[in-house]
Formats: sequence, structure tokens, C-alpha cells
Amino acid sequence: MTIVFRSTALEPAARGREFGAAHAAKVRGSIARYRALFERAAQRPFDMAELGAAALAQIRAFAPPLFEEIAGIADGADVDVRLVGAINARTEILAYVGAPLRGECSTVVQVDANGARPVAVQTWDWYAEFADQWLTWEIPHANGHMTTTVTEYGIVGKAGVNTRGLGVHFNILHHERDGASIGLPVHVASRWMLDTCGALDDALRLLASAPVSASSSLTVVASADDSSAAVSVELYPGGPGIVFPDANGLLVHTNHFLAPAAQPGDTEPRQYPDTLLRHDLLTRRLAQRARLSPLQVIGAMNNHFGATTAVCCHPDVDAPESGQYATLVTIVLDVAAGRLDALPGGPCAHSRLPSHLPAAA
Repeated sequence: MTIVFRSTALEPAARGREFGAAHAAKVRGSIARYRALFERAAQRPFDMAELGAAALAQIRAFAPPLFEEIAGIADGADVDVRLVGAINARTEILAYVGAPLRGECSTVVQVDANGARPVAVQTWDWYAEFADQWLTWEIPHANGHMTTTVTEYGIVGKAGVNTRGLGVHFNILHHERDGASIGLPVHVASRWMLDTCGALDDALRLLASAPVSASSSLTVVASADDSSAAVSVELYPGGPGIVFPDANGLLVHTNHFLAPAAQPGDTEPRQYPDTLLRHDLLTRRLAQRARLSPLQVIGAMNNHFGATTAVCCHPDVDAPESGQYATLVTIVLDVAAGRLDALPGGPCAHSRLPSHLPAAA
């Protein structure tokens, strides 16, 4: 079941307090599970609160309202604000402590220069023990706009969409320059883009200015003026890289760098080549197919080749759950409508979609 929470408070601090109070146990659960994950995966000593404080300093400089919102979440949930800062920087802390992570998530976008309804779908794969730690958060703003994001309790954003014609998908990347410090959390960069940007070029400028210390691809999807466009912004220390769709409007991203400048430092293909296999499979399944529908993309993603490293990923039932990955959510964005559908589980669970999503183009 998808849990949807719609904020009523419009100011950041009040919004955070409302969220934290409504989900105090879940926020504490996020902190506890990430503390356990950091401790299990760390290759060096660390202080979670100290690293969270470093993240908060970055957030306060880049997006002051989100700093206020995070402080409000901590206040509402009655937890140390530094620990809420730490879970927002979970990607950065995992890089900093040298955690041996494999990639997760597969994204497919198809855009049409002459059509305003792009198709945008991703799987979100993460540790199976976090399967009950996510929700859809609807965030109204005082200016009348709305941000909707799939995220974890206490983390301000991830993949999402706004009502100004922008959406974003998320894929973790790994670069040899990651983890030297705690930079701006990529989850904060994604949410701040959705909150503040209504044009694709504004979004690209904002993301290019983000002082990140860990890598992720944010695939920004735009719909305006009877046209659509998409760009994968590959954030990494020294980046970003920029990747556009192919000539047929198809853009597939998994967990390796596609922009040439970053590829020499890409650690993913050597350690976890499943990212290459997933990218190749989805590209071959969807290339040359015009006017895809969300259901057709989900059908292509319904593939278990590679077992626990597949596009549709399930844990090994004969192994302990801890440390295993699973496809927790299949996310469909309707950027033109400013709508997000979070479908629990992997693509294999969704041969039928909600009635408002087209089965065919």
C-alpha cells in the first residue's frame, strides 16, 4: 500500500514540525536503520551526529528553507536535528565511510519534441529492510504550486514532480572522487529544484551549482509549450556531466556514468557490471518504439534476468534480508499533469495500472 501524506502547513519550519509530529516513530525508525547501515558498511570510524551537522551546514547555505524544514522535522519528532541531517545525507555518508555499495534503480524516459506528455518511469531499488520506510509526500507551497515526491521518512525528497512542468528521476552513481567530505546532499538538491524551478534551463543551472561530494544521476524531465525534453544531470565531485535522449527521444539510465568526462573515474562497472546489463536490456527492448506508454515501459522493466541484480529486483529468499536489495517502488511521473504514481514493489506486480494512466499511447 502506498502511504500518501499531504502537508497543510505552508511555511518550511511549520511544515517540518507537522511532518515530524505525524511520523515521529517512522522518522526515528529511519535514523535507527541508517545508523545500523552505516555501522555495518563503514570502512572507517565515523560520528553520525558530526557528519549530520556538516550536511546541515551545506543545506543551510544552499537551500535555507529546507534547512528550516529539516529542523522542524527534528522538532516535531523530538530527535536530534543532526541525526535528521545525517539521514538526508545518507548517500554522502555512505560514500564518506567507504561503504561498498552496488548500484540501484533503472530509469526510462521518452520525450517528443512535438508533444507535451513525456513518459517517465523508474524502479527504486534499495535495501530490503527499508521496504516499510517510504511514502509519497505532497507539499503545497504558499505560491500555489505543489511538489510531490517519493521519499523516506525524514528525508526531504527524492524522485518527484512539481506543478510547473518539471519532474526528476534518481539513480545513484559511484565515482572515485566521492566521499572526500560531506557536501550538499543530492536528495536536497533534487527537492530544492522541484520547489524552486519551473523551466528546464533553470533546473540545469541550479543542479550544476550544487557542491556535491557523492554521485547521482538526476534525470530532469520537462513539459511545456506542446513540447517535452529530458536531460540526465550526472552529479559528481568535479562535474556535472550532461546526457540527452537519443534521436528517438529515448533516455535510459541505470547506475554507471554515460557522460564521457566522468567515465574514467566510474567505479561501478568494474565492481557491479549489472548496471551495464540492465541498461543494454532496456535499451534493446525499447529502442525504435515510438510513443511508448507507461504500461509498455513497465512491461519492459518486468524482467528478472540477473536474479538479485535484475531490473525487477527481489531478495534471495535463502539468504538473510539484511544487506539485500529489492525493488521497493515503481515510480511513474506524469510531468504534464504534475502527478506522481508510486506503485509498491517491482514492475512484475503491475500488469495493470491506475485507470488514469494510459495502457497504450
